[in-house]
Amino acid sequence: MKTTLFSIAAALALTSMSVAHAQDSSVQIKASTGHYYLAPNEFADFKKTYELTNGQFLQFTQNGTSYYTQLDKGERVRIFAVSPTVFVTEAGTRISFTDQGETVGLSNFEKLPMAAKLPANTMMMARR
Repeated sequence: MKTTLFSIAAALALTSMSVAHAQDSSVQIKASTGHYYLAPNEFADFKKTYELTNGQFLQFTQNGTSYYTQLDKGERVRIFAVSPTVFVTEAGTRISFTDQGETVGLSNFEKLPMAAKLPANTMMMARR
């Protein structure tokens, strides 16, 4: 009887520990900003300044294997490659290049520093 009660108590303790651990680990999951390795020469087509449809200028630069964007004379923001032509910022702006870097589209534009006060999920387009 003691063995049975001990087994049940141990099983309940392990179950509650597993549930608590699962809850803790699910809270610890962090979103990734990008996983694509971009060779330094692959960014060459994008290192330009684009005039956006709202009249602001968006510049893309590179420092070694780090890539950046800067809106007007605002803060320079690091961008991370998620594919050969798509980048994201830590704040959640998504940048997509098309036409060999001649056109750029931005999702969540309002999350860039110096962006005009715009509603969430604003999209912006530019052509060089």
